[in-house]
Amino acid sequence: MLHKWLLSSLALAAIASAHESSFEVRRSHALLRRQSTPSNAADAAKIYGIEQECTQYGDDNLTKMITDKQLPEASQIATIVDGDSEAQQVWKDIQSSGIIPSSVKVKTGTSGNMGIDPTAQSSYDKSDPDCWWTFNRCTEPKSDNIPTDISSCPEPSTWGLTFDDGPNCSHNEFYDYLQQQKLRATMFYIGTNIVNHPYQAQRVIADGHDVCVHTWSHHYMTTLSNEQVFAELYYTGKIIKAVLGVTPRCWRPPFGDVDDRVRAIAAGLGMRTILWQQDTNDWELGSGQATKDQIEGWYTNIINKASNESPIVLTHEISNATMSMFESQAPNIQKAYKNVVPLTACLNVTNPYPEDITYPDFKAFTSGTLDPKNKPDIASVKVDASATYSPVALSKQTQSGSYMSPGSGSGSSDSSGSSSSSSSGSGSNSNSSSSAFKIGAISAYATAITLASMAVVFL
Repeated sequence: MLHKWLLSSLALAAIASAHESSFEVRRSHALLRRQSTPSNAADAAKIYGIEQECTQYGDDNLTKMITDKQLPEASQIATIVDGDSEAQQVWKDIQSSGIIPSSVKVKTGTSGNMGIDPTAQSSYDKSDPDCWWTFNRCTEPKSDNIPTDISSCPEPSTWGLTFDDGPNCSHNEFYDYLQQQKLRATMFYIGTNIVNHPYQAQRVIADGHDVCVHTWSHHYMTTLSNEQVFAELYYTGKIIKAVLGVTPRCWRPPFGDVDDRVRAIAAGLGMRTILWQQDTNDWELGSGQATKDQIEGWYTNIINKASNESPIVLTHEISNATMSMFESQAPNIQKAYKNVVPLTACLNVTNPYPEDITYPDFKAFTSGTLDPKNKPDIASVKVDASATYSPVALSKQTQSGSYMSPGSGSGSSDSSGSSSSSSSGSGSNSNSSSSAFKIGAISAYATAITLASMAVVFL
């Protein structure tokens, strides 16, 4: 049986417009086993160079998941797969829980849901009843029973280290660098990228980082239907469980595009919404929208705030350019900020997953204990096509040290978010300087990188 994973016409057009970028855009490739390609994560971690690292390969167990139609189409907006009774039951339970606010409507998208229609902003109620981050950077939900978003660290002089859009097939040198510098980060992985690069994904756990969901196909979430929002999160959680062996309990919306409707569905799937206080805008490298000097300037602006902020910072694994940019800036960051830590340490989240892997809290991490207890060895991580993905709603999670119940910090910071697990029925924009509304905020170049990195053709 043939199961084809194809680039959308949007991605193809974007690639055409981005071909003059300063680094290579990855082309679609097949999940086919070939001699000289890796057969496990340990082998994959020893390969270097874009062409070699990104050579097509396959994993028998992952191939089974695809041929058994356990997953949605790659690079396409996800919906519940026909006949997936487990997903249907989870979705039914979320709907019947009453957590999804009926008053929050789907926003109008453009360009295949890769942007927001201008009229959606101009006609939207300026009081921001939906707590729509894209409109006004709101992080405190206005609907009941939805936890506040997290966008900063409670510890002073702390840089919350996060990278979006992985796994990048050519990230070995970068992950080596993080190991050498004794840095750990929270990685927000795209579901289709995990299917595309499963062995690269498995390295994240073995290296001591932690992983959160970054949706299945990287679209503006508020423009999707309820079922599509659910499927984008559910199937990314499912593939993380199958490939990495853990159940993620955190997620970050692409472009930060979230409102109370989307937050509620994520909460029903047991995922806390993570945003950011500071943005490096590094994804604009090579897009023609910003020069290298401008990106360095944005890094410098954040670095200069070390004395009065402890931000969660948005950076990307999206390309060799963004990874190299972080490497060049890391010494400056470490000189300015006393602590550069993953969100598990930043928030004292010792149990990011329900599985038996315990991460060091802030005190332990900053004292030199970097890796979690019971993390798997890279040689032992295997794809499990029969893994059971059983998400538990945030309201039903009782484990301490989770993203629902993070530990308290020893200091305070001027944040644009909260690490509190409390819910609010009258939230507001907690950042006094709201950002300009970004219509279709992703450039053609960023579209190409994001979607081209996900593109797979399975024969």
